[in-house]
Order: sequence, then C-alpha cells, then structure tokens
Amino acid sequence: MSLKVLVDEILAEHTPLINEWKNIEKITKDVKTEEPKTREEKYDFLKVLTDLFGMSHKFMSRFKVHEIREERFIFPEMSERGKESLVHRLLDDHRKIDELLEKMRRLLEDYRFEKISAKELAEQSLKIHKEVSSIVMEHVKIEDEEFPKLK
Repeated sequence: MSLKVLVDEILAEHTPLINEWKNIEKITKDVKTEEPKTREEKYDFLKVLTDLFGMSHKFMSRFKVHEIREERFIFPEMSERGKESLVHRLLDDHRKIDELLEKMRRLLEDYRFEKISAKELAEQSLKIHKEVSSIVMEHVKIEDEEFPKLK
C-alpha cells in the first residue's frame, strides 16, 4: 500500500470519528450534577453516565485502531521529514486520551463502591469528557493539516 493511499484512508476516518464524538457530546447535556434522591433518580442519573462512558469507550476502541495505524506508518514518515516535535505532540495526545478514559472508568468504579458521591461522579466525568473533547478536536485538526503534506 502506498503512503498516499494510507494517508487518504486515515484522513477519511476523521469525519466519521468526529461525527461519532459529536453524538457523544450530546449525551453530556443530559448529565445531571445534583445528588439523586430516589431510586428512579439514581437509575436515570447513572444511566446517562454509563451511556456516556460506554459510547466514549466504544469510540476510543475505534480511535485506538486509528492511533496504531498513525503511530506505525504515518508518524515515522513525519519524523523522517523533520517533524519530530509534532510527532511527539501527537503521541502525547494519544497517551493523554487513553489516560483520561481510564480515569473515567475508575470514577465509575469508585461510584459503584460508594467511594465518591453521584455529584462527584457527574462533575468529574463531565470535566474529563470536556478535556478529551478538546484534545481530540485539536489533534484531528493538526492531522488534517499535516498529513496531506506527506502525499
């Protein structure tokens, strides 16, 4: 497979990935930060957060495959062309995203075992999601600008 074909494939993946992330962002609007009182409120509260985490995790599984292809094939080419610092930045983004999603998973575990309140879970989950959003959007923007230069 030529570098041009690979770059085109990876760039083509960006649109569906970003659209999927935007759908996940819609879920954040339903997250409540008040402590649930009734059983029904607890169910509704946790359902939205687990949907947010589940869809984010599913997205990240697809994003991980995308990351691997970039790291194995595109980033070495960029480094050879003198873009080492940019490659390090993009690799750092990959690691930060992975770490933040793991942090979100641990928050759900802490809530499950009553180590944190519902309010803390919601606030921290929204904060993490906002941070991941910022990284993902800027990351894809950089790639959309830089990858075509490799063709």
